[in-house]
Amino acid sequence: MIKFFRKIRQKLLTEHKFSKYLLYAIGEIVLVVIGILIALQINNWNNYNLDRISEKDYLTRISNDLIADTLNFSWTIKSLKNKHESLGSLLELINKEQLITEDSTTVLRYLMSGTNLSIAHPGIANGTFEELKNTGAMKYFRSTVLRSALNDYYFKSEHRNERIEKRRTGSNYSLNINSIIPGMERIDGELGYRNDLVSYKDILERINGFDFKKNIISEYNSATFMLRMQEAGLDDSNALLNLVMDELKNN
Repeated sequence: MIKFFRKIRQKLLTEHKFSKYLLYAIGEIVLVVIGILIALQINNWNNYNLDRISEKDYLTRISNDLIADTLNFSWTIKSLKNKHESLGSLLELINKEQLITEDSTTVLRYLMSGTNLSIAHPGIANGTFEELKNTGAMKYFRSTVLRSALNDYYFKSEHRNERIEKRRTGSNYSLNINSIIPGMERIDGELGYRNDLVSYKDILERINGFDFKKNIISEYNSATFMLRMQEAGLDDSNALLNLVMDELKNN
C-alpha cells in the first residue's frame, strides 16, 4: 500500500502536476490526522471504561467497610447502653443504701456489665480508604462531594477514637472489679465467683466504699461520653453509606 502511494506521488511529480500533488499530500496528512484522532479517542474510551471499573470496585469496597462500621457501631452502642444503665442502677442502689436488699445476682450483673468496653472498643474499617489515600486512587471518584465526604468521615472517626482513648486513659474499673470479685465469670448463663476467696458481704462492703463509688461515677461518665461519640459515629457511617450506595447506582 505504501509503495502504491509512493508511485502516485512520483507520477504526479514527474508529470509536473504540482497542484494535484499538493492536494494529494494534504489529503494524506488529513487521513493521518484522522487516524491519530480515532486512535486517541479509542484509547480515551478504553481508559474511561477502566476508570469506571476501578471506581465501581472501590465504591463496593468502601460500602462493605461502612456496612461493617454500622454493625460495629450498633453493637458498641448496645453494649454501652447496657453498661450505662447498669452503672446508673448500681449508683442508685448505693446512694439509697439499698444494696443489701437487692438480689445478689442483679448486683453482680450490674458490676459485670459495668466492665463493658472498659479496656478497648472496636475501631472503624479504614483499609480501603488508606489505600485510596496512599495510592492516589481517590481520583477515580468523579464526585467531589463524595471525595470530600470520605475525607471528612475518616478524619472525624480518627479524632473521635483519640478522644475516647484519652477519656478512658487511667480507668481502672475492670481491674477493681477483678480484685473485688475474684474469679467472676458466667457459668451456664449464670454469674459466679470464687466465694471461697470472698464472701458476698465482703463484696458489698467493698463496693460501698468511697473510693470505689468514685470509680463507678467516673466509669458512668465515661460511658455517657463514649455512648454519645458512638451514636454520632453511627449517624456519620449511615450518611456516608447512603451517599456511596447512590454513587454505585449511578455508576
